Amino acid sequence: MIRKLVESDLRAVEETYFNSFSADEASITFPVIKSLITDNTTDENYCLGFELDGKIVSAVGFSPVVFESDAEISAYILAPLATHKSHQKKGFATKLIEAAKSYFSENSVDALLVYGDPEYYGRYGFSVDIGKHFIPPYPLEYDFGWQALMLNKTELSNSQLNFTCVDALSDAALW
Repeated sequence: MIRKLVESDLRAVEETYFNSFSADEASITFPVIKSLITDNTTDENYCLGFELDGKIVSAVGFSPVVFESDAEISAYILAPLATHKSHQKKGFATKLIEAAKSYFSENSVDALLVYGDPEYYGRYGFSVDIGKHFIPPYPLEYDFGWQALMLNKTELSNSQLNFTCVDALSDAALW
């Protein structure tokens, strides 16, 4: 079952992240999703979990970006995504991403952004070429991993849109 994550899910989410990633990666990614789930200053963060037998086994966070120009476009960053190793390759992450795409499309969000494996995220429609229109707030360690997905017919023309992100992602080490 897919549902929004709440603070009482943090123990299972932490287990999922520390099981999915190396200890070094999990110590960076888990605090991000924890912050997105527990941030009481906004209701714009959107965190989903896949619950199986009463336990969260896959989780993803989305947070809004703020464009530095007067661009009339809205976007969210997908970060981070994890699935417990014992539940990988079962389509749970796919279900979370597809549910989020539907939610954001229905709520008039123009674009989703992600920094990750182009082969993996490409199967959901993310594109490196579209990503070039969105300029991250920090230099990227791997330029080829920056991607975007347009959810509607908003025209980007040749624009390059600089943005800032939520505090949880405002750390150059994440980029």
